[in-house]
Amino acid sequence: MEVSFGGFQVVVLAAFLVVTAALVGVFVLVARQARRNVAFEDVTDTGYRLRRVWLAFLLLLLTSGVVLALFFLPYPGAAQGTATVRVSGGLFYWSMNPETVSAGSEVSFEVTSADVNHGFGVYDPEGVLIGNVQAMPGYTNRMDLTLEEPGTYMIACLEYCGFKHHEMLREFEVTP
Repeated sequence: MEVSFGGFQVVVLAAFLVVTAALVGVFVLVARQARRNVAFEDVTDTGYRLRRVWLAFLLLLLTSGVVLALFFLPYPGAAQGTATVRVSGGLFYWSMNPETVSAGSEVSFEVTSADVNHGFGVYDPEGVLIGNVQAMPGYTNRMDLTLEEPGTYMIACLEYCGFKHHEMLREFEVTP
């Protein structure tokens, strides 16, 4: 099994290490300069000044984290599949329309439930889980997958839903 790290992960790791080193440095500096029997007014003045600097640092860190995350989060509607498969789960079945898709197509699974919450999991022909989403009554969740490999895929319920939960399986075909 080969593990590779993307460039963004390396940048995040480097930024984390820099921030950690800076925080450790600040703590070491404060600990070395600590004195005993300091006047209360000196402590409160320094404390309020440090509190403002700390708040500004945290706001900057939080804002930059949120802005960076905006570029990497998937949003509903951002990518539309070339095929739409409507899936409904119930005690203890999956129904889907259409029942086959073409290999290489980007598929949008629109998943809902007729009764209770179910976990909609898709397994490739080798039995590897490639995607999952919640199937909830009265709500439609969308999961986008690109199904490259032709073969028989399996749908399984991943959330315990009742006494026949283990039988809640369904196969569908990805044709060449």
